Amino acid sequence: MAFTLLTMTVLAALCLMIYYITAEQQARDFRLRMRNRALTAGTMLAHLPKNGNEMLSTLDSNTLVYENINVYNEKNEIIYEFDRNKSDRLFVEAKTLSDARLQEEVRVAQGEKHIIALYYAQGKEPIVVVAAARDVIGTKNLLDLQQTMVIAFVAGTLLAIVTGWLFSRQLLKPLTKISEKVNSISANNIEARLPVPGINDEWKRLAETFNNLLRRLQDSFEIQGRFISNASHELSTPLTAVSNQIDVTLQKERTNTEYLAVLESIRGDVQHMTDLTQHLLTLARTARGGAVQTSPIRVDEILMELPSLLKKISADYTAIVHFDELPDDENLSTVQGNYELLLSAFRNIAENGCKYSPDHTVQISLSFVGSRIVVLFSNNYESFNPAELHSIFQPFQRGSNAEAEPGYGLGLSLTRRIILLHKGEINAEIPQPGKILISAVLTSSF
Repeated sequence: MAFTLLTMTVLAALCLMIYYITAEQQARDFRLRMRNRALTAGTMLAHLPKNGNEMLSTLDSNTLVYENINVYNEKNEIIYEFDRNKSDRLFVEAKTLSDARLQEEVRVAQGEKHIIALYYAQGKEPIVVVAAARDVIGTKNLLDLQQTMVIAFVAGTLLAIVTGWLFSRQLLKPLTKISEKVNSISANNIEARLPVPGINDEWKRLAETFNNLLRRLQDSFEIQGRFISNASHELSTPLTAVSNQIDVTLQKERTNTEYLAVLESIRGDVQHMTDLTQHLLTLARTARGGAVQTSPIRVDEILMELPSLLKKISADYTAIVHFDELPDDENLSTVQGNYELLLSAFRNIAENGCKYSPDHTVQISLSFVGSRIVVLFSNNYESFNPAELHSIFQPFQRGSNAEAEPGYGLGLSLTRRIILLHKGEINAEIPQPGKILISAVLTSSF
């Protein structure tokens, strides 16, 4: 509908423009012919003898329809009169003659006739030549042009309707297929994808965009499913242990020492569930994005706290911090973020490095590249499988070398969420056999 209205508007504007230009050109040509006719009559009458006036009507082969030529002297007396049609005489008002003498040229209309009055003063005596005629041919040509344009407008509109209908039907066919396919996709068949056309056009890009969206949704559903399954497993294990211990204890009467031992064991399991729940809540909190309070934070100050924090976790843990030369502009070493979350993220990386390193040591370096703040954590390893490197940031994913160590597999996943929440980047790589490197890149907000 919009295409048809647009086409009709363009056609109507084009037709009006053509008609207006043609009508103006027709009027200019007719006025020029009348002026030339009047000038010719004035020139001939000024130079021909009086008995040669009859020759005037035979000298102009380009005759005008319903032509009249009157010539007046200074007393407004007709000294020459020519009427193409004897029954169609011309009557000129005295005001028109007076205006012609003042302005040298006057144009007026009298019914269907166009009149031009010229003041000619180059002969024996000044005269006013008045020429009049009807533009019958021009009027007929304009009427023919109107009819042609009406036919062209109607034909163009019909063609636009038919073409627009066929074009829109062909254009919307891929959209119909995409809509039907999208409506058939649900959580049960999220792996389904839209067919991608072979032609590189907007529909192909739309289908690829939908497929990328579906792929991300599928990944999110799979991660969510694994997360729920692993979280349920991690929570059910201590709950089952607590329930079994209580059942066994209640089967017979125990001594105070035995009761205290059971309570100590239950307290350990409860503390395990509490820690896991806090990790899950923090993970969910960072997943929402933007739900934390932020303030200007010096990254170097956070890193300086890590050695003492690691010593509190284990006396064997050592963090060696290396700083590049700090920038002169203090703002370049400052980020807009949440201090506790960033401290937790860096502590998780450093603790993992110490925990799985043979010498329980992690190397930490801080460097500045323009507005980018780069923090590198490196440590040695013995039994880590490099094939597991791509999954270390996934929740509840623990390496094969971590089975004997306590933990939930949430530390690095939580760290990744925190870094992304601060609009940063985090990556892990193995630059050389036996060494793992984790890089966290933040951008200064100032």
